[in-house]
Formats: sequence, C-alpha cells, structure tokens
Amino acid sequence: MSCNCVVIVREVWDTRDLIGSILDEAGHIKPGALQTRFEPEDLNALEVALRIKDQQGGKITAIAVGAPRGVEVLRECLYRGADAAVQVDADASVLDDRALSVLLAAAVKKTDAPDLVLTGTSVVDGENAMLGAMLAAELAWDHVAWVDAVEAVAGGQAVVKRAIEMGYETVQTPLPSVISIGVALLEDDPRSPRPAKAMLKLKMKKTPIPVLTPAELGVADPAALVTTRVTRRESVPPRVIESRQVDPEDVAALKTMLNEVLKGK
Repeated sequence: MSCNCVVIVREVWDTRDLIGSILDEAGHIKPGALQTRFEPEDLNALEVALRIKDQQGGKITAIAVGAPRGVEVLRECLYRGADAAVQVDADASVLDDRALSVLLAAAVKKTDAPDLVLTGTSVVDGENAMLGAMLAAELAWDHVAWVDAVEAVAGGQAVVKRAIEMGYETVQTPLPSVISIGVALLEDDPRSPRPAKAMLKLKMKKTPIPVLTPAELGVADPAALVTTRVTRRESVPPRVIESRQVDPEDVAALKTMLNEVLKGK
C-alpha cells in the first residue's frame, strides 16, 4: 500500500559555533547575533518519510509555520524529494508548542488524507520534545516518540523501532499516527538525510509555495493560545581549565598529580 506522509519542518537558531555574547542585558537574543539552520531532527524525519516513499510510494507534504528567516526549509524539502510544501502564515518565534500544535493540526487536516505525520523529537528553541505529542493530541491520533526507523506500513498500521534505555523496542501503531524521529548520531545512521538533488533544485527553484493564514485554518488568534513564554535567557560562563606541566621523568610528581586528579582537585 502507498503511504502519504506529512513532515513538520522548522527553522531554528544555529547554536553550534557561538562567538562572543549573543544576549542583551534583558536576556534576549541580539538581532543578527545568530544564524539559523534546518532543524536537524526534522531533516531526519524527512529522510524517514522519503524512505517510505521509495519503498511503497505515496505523497510527502512538508509543512512549516512562518516565513523563512534565513533558510528556506520548505524549498529544501522539495529539493530533497518532497512532493508538496505548505507555509502557515504565523510567527513561530512567538508561539509555544501548544499554539503550534493547534495550527499544525489544522494544516494537516487540509492535506490529502495523511497516514503518518513525522516530526523531529527535539527542538533547539525549547528542548521540551513535546510538539509531536501535542500535535497527536490535537489530531486525536496515536503518537510514538524516539523512533529510529519505520520498518513497515501495511494493514492499517505502522511498525516502528524506537529507542529505549539500553536498547530498542518494536511498536505497532494504528494509522494515522504521529511519529517523532530521534537524532541521527552516526554517519551511516539510516535517518541521516540525503542531499538535495541538482535536478530538483532546477525544477523547484521557482515553484510557488502555498500560504495558509490562521483564519483559513479556523484559528482566529494563535497568540491567544500561548501559555508558556520565554521571559529571559542566561548564558553559562565558559569553563576555564588550568593546565600544569609535569616532568614525565619525575615519578613522584606524576603520582602526586594522579592523586590530585583522583581526589577531584
């Protein structure tokens, strides 16, 4: 059977290489202090959807909330093999997962009868990993988190492998379901995203991306749904590690240093 997938994709702050202070005195991110990137776990979710499509066909629709700040994540999805993309016209930076889940659930219902909705487990902006669960609650669907692979989709259910402490477990979930994909840690991890295709870049470069307003989705005021707000951020001072040179031929000095290390000094 073919399997239609919706992939939720997000553009998040790139915090990999921070230089200098990025916060102002009020604890807010300074304008222009950070670049953005495609949420890595969402890229993994897109790859899982693409593998399902490769194996048994179906359509992939990518959905994002908000206009691009620096990375066109929806167009990137088209370049990598998604069939359609939809932008929800709302400012994701001022919405919490509760408000986002309401908007996204309404957008999912506008797509062509999806069997699976996939999203990344973690969120750089909040690290609460709750968007998938809240979206499933809004849709009244089942939800499986920390998924490594979707092993089969047939007979009205999906069979997935999910990470648990000290191992994995295989889970059957009825269709439709929401699946949260974990992070790809290894280079050969099956969730590692495939690169964009040059042919699709040429084909999709000018493709119009439909935009849905909250009103069109039946959500009058997304901001009114927000219950959790970030009021301030604080940076952690870098750890200063003092170094000390010891003569490698001085056995007594080496023993003294080893004892100090073992005692936590």
